Formats: sequence, structure tokens, C-alpha cells
Amino acid sequence: MNIPVIMSLSPRGGGNSDQAADLFARTLRGESRSLRLRDHHVEPCTGCGACAGEGVCRMSGEDAAEDLFAQLDLASGLVLAAPVYFYHLPSQAKAWIDRAQSRYLARLGGHAAAGSVRPAYIILVAGRTRGENLFAGILPTLRYFLEALDFRIEDTALLRGLDGPGDFARDREAMDAVRRLAGRSGW
Repeated sequence: MNIPVIMSLSPRGGGNSDQAADLFARTLRGESRSLRLRDHHVEPCTGCGACAGEGVCRMSGEDAAEDLFAQLDLASGLVLAAPVYFYHLPSQAKAWIDRAQSRYLARLGGHAAAGSVRPAYIILVAGRTRGENLFAGILPTLRYFLEALDFRIEDTALLRGLDGPGDFARDREAMDAVRRLAGRSGW
């Protein structure tokens, strides 16, 4: 693939996170691939410990988690756009992130080598207009998740006050922040 992947982690189609991801894609000079996590069934990690051996999840092949990871393995870069739910990511996104434990353990156990680090950009869309720690729980989670997949967060757009349908499309400042982020990617 060797093109950047732009992925919306929103469980709701057409919302502000999708709109932000789509604008990022339209702003790029080159080609990209768009994914919507909600279009893929992902089972949550059960904490069974099976991946502690060789780093292979016992649910591999039973849902789309590994297929999504494989698509990211081929990407030259990554953009994740997500809404903020109760100061964190939506449950399906967190379930998928937890499934990356197998990737982390495979590397830790010497069953998988680290690849070259690729850039990642994060767009977080919150309905709240204030809150000192609004994004504080999400960013470390994404940092370590992406590290296990050989990505490094290069930059973020942390957007506030976008709660209702179409709020993003009416907020010039938010749209400009996403355009600037896309411009900084160099893609």
C-alpha cells in the first residue's frame, strides 16, 4: 500500500470525527486510504493471556482486528480521528487498541522485530468546550498503542465544542486546524 491511512474511530457515521478525517484526506496532495473502524467487527481482549507465549492472539482470524493491523503494517503513515467519550475513546476503538497487546508481547518476546517508525497524526473531537484534562487519558493510550505498531505521534489537532451534527462543518477554526495538520504531514 505504502500510502497513509486515514482512519475514523467513531462508531457513528457522518459525525464530526468522520468529517474531520475526510477533510484531512481532501487536503492532502497525494493519495491516501480511508478506513472506518465501525465497518469492522472487533472483539474485545478477554485478558486470557494466550498471546503471552508467541504474541499471537487466540482470536486471530475470528474478527477484523488482525486484518486492520495488517493494513496499518503497509501504511506509510497514519491519521486517527476520534470523538471523545467520557474523557476517552469510544469502546470499539479501545477494544481494538487492547487487541494490540499481542503485537506488543510478540515484540517483547522476540517473536517480531520492530519496523521503521512512521508518522502518525491525531485528531480528537470533543463536545465539551473546556476541561483541563479532556485529552489527558487518550493521548498516552494512543502513544503506546501506536508505538507497538511502529508509529510515532508527530502532531495533534485537539478540537473542543463540537458536539452536534454538523458542528465541525460550521467551525472554521476547527476546519483550519485540520487543514494545518494535514499540511504539516507533508503527504
